[in-house]
Amino acid sequence: MNRLSLLAALLLPVSAALHADDWSVRPINGVPRLTRNGEAESNFIFSAARITKGDPVETESVAAEVKLARKHGVRVYSVSFLPLWGDEAQRKAAADFADHICGEILKSDPDAFFMPRVQFQEPPFAEADMREKNLSADGSRDQVAIASARYRREAAGALRDFIRYMERKYGDHMMGYHVAAGHHGEFQYCNFARRGNLFGYDDATGAAFRNFLKEKYRNDLTALCRAWKKNHLTFENAPVPPPTLRSGREGEVFHDPHTEQASIDFNAFLNRDMADFALELARVVREECGKTRIVSVFYGYLFECMPQSNGPSQSGHFALARLLRSPDIDVLCGPYSYSNLARVPGGPQFTHTVGESITAAGKIWFNEDDTATHISMRQRMPEDGSHRAAFDRTLEETRLLLRRNFLFNLARNYGVWWYDHHSRGMWNDPALWEEKAFADRLEAAVLDDPEPYRPDVTLFFDEKNADFIVSANEPRYTLEGGVSAMRDRVSRSGCASGVRLLDDIVSDKAGYSKLDIHCNAVALTGEERRALRDRAGKIPTVWMWAPGYIDLDRNEFSLKTIEETTGFKVRPVQPATWTVWARPEGFDFNLPDHYGWGQTLRPVFAPVPEKGDLVLAYWRDSYGTPAIVLRPGRDGRPFSVFCGAADLPAATIRAFARKAGAHVYCSRNAGIHKGRDFVAVTAGEGGLYDLNVGGAEEWFDAYTGRPIGRGPQLKLNLKPAETFTACRKILLDKIHTGGNAR
Repeated sequence: MNRLSLLAALLLPVSAALHADDWSVRPINGVPRLTRNGEAESNFIFSAARITKGDPVETESVAAEVKLARKHGVRVYSVSFLPLWGDEAQRKAAADFADHICGEILKSDPDAFFMPRVQFQEPPFAEADMREKNLSADGSRDQVAIASARYRREAAGALRDFIRYMERKYGDHMMGYHVAAGHHGEFQYCNFARRGNLFGYDDATGAAFRNFLKEKYRNDLTALCRAWKKNHLTFENAPVPPPTLRSGREGEVFHDPHTEQASIDFNAFLNRDMADFALELARVVREECGKTRIVSVFYGYLFECMPQSNGPSQSGHFALARLLRSPDIDVLCGPYSYSNLARVPGGPQFTHTVGESITAAGKIWFNEDDTATHISMRQRMPEDGSHRAAFDRTLEETRLLLRRNFLFNLARNYGVWWYDHHSRGMWNDPALWEEKAFADRLEAAVLDDPEPYRPDVTLFFDEKNADFIVSANEPRYTLEGGVSAMRDRVSRSGCASGVRLLDDIVSDKAGYSKLDIHCNAVALTGEERRALRDRAGKIPTVWMWAPGYIDLDRNEFSLKTIEETTGFKVRPVQPATWTVWARPEGFDFNLPDHYGWGQTLRPVFAPVPEKGDLVLAYWRDSYGTPAIVLRPGRDGRPFSVFCGAADLPAATIRAFARKAGAHVYCSRNAGIHKGRDFVAVTAGEGGLYDLNVGGAEEWFDAYTGRPIGRGPQLKLNLKPAETFTACRKILLDKIHTGGNAR
């Protein structure tokens, strides 16, 4: 490519290009669907990390995978591209790299569509101007500061030039743009999880923080000084809080809003500023392409980033609601959970995020499936053969994981892409694509007539809770074993379960549920407390840990607002560990003799029983002090539970769900994936499973077509880690005759 042709491609507006295909996310039956020219498309994409020019392994591996993908109906490919920024030589190199990637894929699939992952890592100017880099408290600098105005300006310009180049040259093959910045391109702060790495002390971040304060406090200096408990502050000299303040008080999970508002404000700023950067880049795509291209970003890793060693807000991922309100974003995405449980055959599947809120906002959540296949595990095995057992994943184990993942996504109307981490052919096995072929038949059968996902059990998550958590390692284990672990517990409850933002209740978008569970509804306004209490007057509710403890109207800790939120009086206690002992009444709700883990941090509460309440468990280290109390329904209100622990066993959630009238599909711990005319069950252990499908009609094995019995109870003898799909006759006929296949 010569200089003139590159300049011509960049100067012509994209609107002049003739878009052969209009890609968008549109609702079908109220379900956001990926569409091309108004017709529903598969929610499957194939993604490779890269195709480096001159690397025969990457080129040949991805080419083989693309051929398999094309054979199995894949049309959209995502690979990492470089933005067009820097000097003339750097921009030409990036354009040549794009041509190389597109050329290699088109060789194997001439009908391919592209969704480039445009990686905005280090801008060319960063090495020459260290002042633009993020400064940590220890004096070290890593990547460019997200708050750098120059970085954001140049990133937007480079993205605009990249889009114009791609649309001019490959317009007939463009599906959308996945904008990626920050740590690993996932809109996280660089090295945010490195223990003790408190950052933000560079000039760019300080200036952006002060602008945030001006907006939050509406340029009212008196309000700022009152909130920070400091005189002589101005909006020009308000500092980023020092590490000693950001790390909070020893033994505490939360900043005190009465005395530590500066740290709370800085946490809120980190989340807001990262979200705004994602929105700025998304807006560039919209300005260039209108609504004819899909815009995708990594964001919303709420559960995964909760238990980070420096506090969750250092990730920048806790302003998801801002992105959900934006018309400039179609797809949010991320890998499925890296929890050890989720990554092993038979383990529960769950995401980083609140998928049902994303769907309700008219967007699609895409799970990046970077499952370690039998091929990639062999590639990672030490050459001397040591630790062979740890790396010796079989083809069958890989297929079990993929089937579980497909059914999880299909039931919830999520998308998925297979991601080759190192472009070394980890998906280069026809047997894996045969597994996808089964999923394709299922998807095709419901493609044009999807059913909204209506889970009976809903776990609610409040993202602003992260702003109040101290930037220290101490709370990590409480958050990991409690709040973050609750998505595992509900996913193995034997019920259809979903995850939503608490905001959905306040905005009256939460919709149907038989049982609500609040895992971190800690910091609430009066309006939020009333909304939660009103909903709890209609739907059985489990309140966990410290609901309503932070009164945002008065900026203080309050036992009174816990009672206002939940109806339970509580008192603070300090048991040595989170372990609770079940009482006989607790055994009726499947509580084990005892459960819990490590050292407690403040706050910990004991609910005060009223007449008629059932005490289900005591704190082990304060025997006789209630830890879990169930209040039966009275005066027209349903039952409610106060659980002082931050965790609940899956079997106990199942018992509460049954009491609430939820459909319990399985009386054992198992993952349930319920979609239109099918129910899939993932067995953690082998053996007999009773699947309660209701009714008396005949059900079939969706994979083989053989009849398996009539409802309401199907008896399934499952292998360990098996995901079995039972379906009605109407769906079976579509699966095995092509159904609604494109």
